[in-house]
Amino acid sequence: MTRRTFLTLCALLLTLGLFSFLGIRHTQQVAPQSPPPQEGLPSIGGAFELIDKDGKAWTDADFKGKPMLIYFGYTYCPDICPTALYAMTQALEMLGGAGAVQPVFVTIDPERDTPDQLKLYAQNFHKDFIMLTGSQAQVKKAIKAYRVHAARASEDRGSNDYLMDHSSIIYFMDEKGQYQAHFNHNTPATEIVKKVREFLRSSSAVIPATWEHEK
Repeated sequence: MTRRTFLTLCALLLTLGLFSFLGIRHTQQVAPQSPPPQEGLPSIGGAFELIDKDGKAWTDADFKGKPMLIYFGYTYCPDICPTALYAMTQALEMLGGAGAVQPVFVTIDPERDTPDQLKLYAQNFHKDFIMLTGSQAQVKKAIKAYRVHAARASEDRGSNDYLMDHSSIIYFMDEKGQYQAHFNHNTPATEIVKKVREFLRSSSAVIPATWEHEK
């Protein structure tokens, strides 16, 4: 290799190195930064329009002014849904009923969960439950607002005999319809009661008179 060739090669390598360095610096300067982590509570809940077991229309606005425990499931669910609703029933009995917090059940299976079906199902749980259904579009809107997973199971056993895959979450919403906490179907009723009472006592919500004598 001649001296001239050697010097030319060195100059070329130096130039490539400079461009590489500048390219890296440029990338570091203009690359978008990751957004800061979101603070506060997750965005859960929103507008819906449904009907209850008596055919009465309900919207999300009808529940403003009182905290609620809301669960999405279906009446043909063999185990998870009854377990969750029974825990809610026990919690409501300890809390004194809907005077403290409103229990709500929203079906994810409006095809079978008609108002008449909800009437039969409601007999198994706390008398203050409001059980809601609606059209497929209306139920889908509520499911989306509460970020609930719901889908018909892949193994159908007939046109009207099937299971539903779904998330099993009891949401605790405050009097403004804003998410405060959640529980699963295995959460003891005593834990639900504890959380609800802690929130109500720390907020401006009305406390039932019977609670004043409890520790």
